Amino acid sequence: MHPLAYTHFKKMVLDALNDNIVLYSVSAYRSFKDQASIYQNYVKKDGEEKANKYSAKPGTSEHQTGLAVDINTCFTKDHFEKTKEAKWLSNNAYKYGFILRYPKDKEKITGYIYEPWHYRYVGIKAATFIYQSEITFEEYYDIMIENKEV
Repeated sequence: MHPLAYTHFKKMVLDALNDNIVLYSVSAYRSFKDQASIYQNYVKKDGEEKANKYSAKPGTSEHQTGLAVDINTCFTKDHFEKTKEAKWLSNNAYKYGFILRYPKDKEKITGYIYEPWHYRYVGIKAATFIYQSEITFEEYYDIMIENKEV
């Protein structure tokens, strides 16, 4: 992970432990080669159109920035959002500068399906605004561009 994101992630993990919540990274930084392999496997499995709804093409993945992290597991897609870990993240991640990157029912805005385990570091100020406004990163970006605050 990017050093700043990693510092905040570590603090979040340690603070979660105080609430008896165990968080860990399943996948953070990915090289171009790793992302290409992951993407191609999904394309082989589900076809390109479907794969594009849940996997980024190499060169466009947030994981390649070092700012994204899949927390706990991405293999329990249907159930992670019901865990105490997911609930804790939903209520607290913004305090550490992380946002749920692909929220439920926002697929038309983000371009990706709901991923309750995929968080992105954006900084505490931006994360707090996004959390309190209940908007996506894309909507936040549009607001900042419109206000020329970027």
